[in-house]
Amino acid sequence: MGDIAEDETTFYSNAEGYWKDVAPTVDGMLGGYGSISSIDINGSKAFLKKFLGLIATVFCPLQDGEGKTGTAFALDCGAGIGRITKRLLLPLFTTVDMVDVTKEFLDKARPYLGEEGQRVGNYFCCGLQDFSPETGRYDVIWIQWVIGESDYIINNLLNCL
Repeated sequence: MGDIAEDETTFYSNAEGYWKDVAPTVDGMLGGYGSISSIDINGSKAFLKKFLGLIATVFCPLQDGEGKTGTAFALDCGAGIGRITKRLLLPLFTTVDMVDVTKEFLDKARPYLGEEGQRVGNYFCCGLQDFSPETGRYDVIWIQWVIGESDYIINNLLNCL
């Protein structure tokens, strides 16, 4: 996206254009660094488990977490093809919703997730700046590698608590 955006609309338009040119693969989602996916997932899982309370899903045996956060619903923001949904969130949560600006990525997510994808509740196709999470629905809202500092997005997500 090389050029500095003159305004917010241009910024989001440029970002959407950028992602339309990215291959719908793990390597594409990680900007050519697909080889770090397992390391990234393992670190994220260790971090996330500190906040989870009782963990019990179809794919995760009952165990005590250190925290108090529930494990019913998670939201994967900037979900792409579902790398985080598949390897991090679905093993820990009963249902995961995905939101991404690129329809092609969400379309590729269905075969990528396989049978586990049956536990994805919603595939929302829109930019995070236009997404308003349902108040109180999510135990965890996961945002990774997709936003810097956006007051609008941060405030919008805080409103769903």
